[in-house]
Amino acid sequence: MITPSIGTTELYKQLSVLLKTDTPVFLHGSPGIGKSYIVNDIAKQEGLEIMDVRLSQLDAVDLRGIPTIKEHQTVWMPPIFLPTDAKSEGILFLDELNSAPLSVQAAIYQLVLDRKIGEYSLPKGWRIVCAGNKINDKGIVFKLPSPLSNRMVHLVLEAKFDDFKLWAMKHDVHHFIIGFLAFRPDLLSSEIPSYAETNPAFCSPRAWNMLSHILKNTTDIHSIHPIIYGTIGYAAGVEFIAFVNVYKTLPDVDAILAGETLGIPNEPSALYALCAALIERYSALSQAEHLLAYSKHLPTEFAVMLIKDLIIKDEEIAMLESFDAWMERYGDYII
Repeated sequence: MITPSIGTTELYKQLSVLLKTDTPVFLHGSPGIGKSYIVNDIAKQEGLEIMDVRLSQLDAVDLRGIPTIKEHQTVWMPPIFLPTDAKSEGILFLDELNSAPLSVQAAIYQLVLDRKIGEYSLPKGWRIVCAGNKINDKGIVFKLPSPLSNRMVHLVLEAKFDDFKLWAMKHDVHHFIIGFLAFRPDLLSSEIPSYAETNPAFCSPRAWNMLSHILKNTTDIHSIHPIIYGTIGYAAGVEFIAFVNVYKTLPDVDAILAGETLGIPNEPSALYALCAALIERYSALSQAEHLLAYSKHLPTEFAVMLIKDLIIKDEEIAMLESFDAWMERYGDYII
């Protein structure tokens, strides 16, 4: 039986519980899904320090420390990445755990269970979070030894478009990408290519965010086709480029925001593209009145999607009288 996966929004809730109860956790997820980002972000939200340790780069001796002589006895000097301040609070993030040599994995048995390694003790205010790729991700991954595996709670993370969209809107991800993934959410994360594939690129939240930065600094998307293929893979790249071409057929976005046109595309791909473009271009509460009126001419699915996204960008629209009227019509469709 396969354990159900969770999305990034749910992960924040589960991690919060585990941090409060001082329970070690292992996050399983494909490359580029956001494991490291989320752990660092929740540390920031909780006001905690964070020590990010990449175990795949260490040897077993690096964890216990270098031996030295003190009062005619051998003692081990703990490495600098292990916190020593008894009053501090933070997250010891042991990343790439299942990519580390088995000797390193064995060396942290005691640290994970007893919060000790040799003479070193982890300060009381620190929590342990581990992470790594899944075994079927075609990376350098070892199966966790059962004694170590049984010392932690295991959470399986999956890329989900609704979670990514919420993050993308708050972090100004290019509207081409938000619109395309609304149309093809299955391409947020794609299967990792086989070793025989000459282009190893594949879709992941990290890859889409990387492409967003490239697009923001490019005036002609048709001049960077090889870069697109090399960022998200050839098949997804072809579809993405075709989707971007749909933008040429869209009604005037600025005219819609100004309440000057009611042009409505016919194709679903164009509707996804238009909604993303409207949210990206929106900049003033006065435009919300026009979007609320315009949405009533869209198919219900797109009307609801447009205004839900608008609320994420500008919560003040909920104070408008026209929004109350809109809710009377569409409130049953809001989940």
